[in-house]
Amino acid sequence: MSSIEQLFSTPVYVTKVDKFDSIQQEITSAMETINFEMNPSWGQTHYLSDPTFEESLFTTHDFPIFKEEIDRNLKVYAKNLNFEVKKYIFHSSWIALFEKGNYGHIHNHGHSDISGVYYYSRSEEDGHIFFESPVDAASSSLPYFGGNITIPGTTGTLLLFPGWLRHGIRPNVTDIPRVSLSFDIVFDRLAYSER
Repeated sequence: MSSIEQLFSTPVYVTKVDKFDSIQQEITSAMETINFEMNPSWGQTHYLSDPTFEESLFTTHDFPIFKEEIDRNLKVYAKNLNFEVKKYIFHSSWIALFEKGNYGHIHNHGHSDISGVYYYSRSEEDGHIFFESPVDAASSSLPYFGGNITIPGTTGTLLLFPGWLRHGIRPNVTDIPRVSLSFDIVFDRLAYSER
């Protein structure tokens, strides 16, 4: 009997949040206090709530409903990975603002176990996130897909993905600002050590 095993697949979790109105209110309250700036070493890419990434937005603002929604979805995602969520921290979190012409460089969040993004407001053409194949050699082999995959999402969409997965954001070609809240999760290694 023959079979094909999908080895080393890269699962990306995509869902719409349950408590949309409450989450939007939490983020709206935080945005009223933010002075968005660009990271000067990145060029004219996009605006950030903290371009230095020294302060986690989840530390400086309270998001109890959004954090609860992330936790619930993180557990669903982890279950599909045959992984049990025990103890974790939000290593960093920030809001990104993409005005017309803004984009996101291809990068990863290698220090995090799971990264996530929530679309606070966006249109259909304001710059989709895309993920690069983690298999560098695949681009030279005809039967395999070695490029990148775009994942469209609308306002209220939450994505969770491995922090090591390279991704970027296509340019916003509209006059409508694209606003997203991103975060990095790190699991407590001691909680998973055998005792």
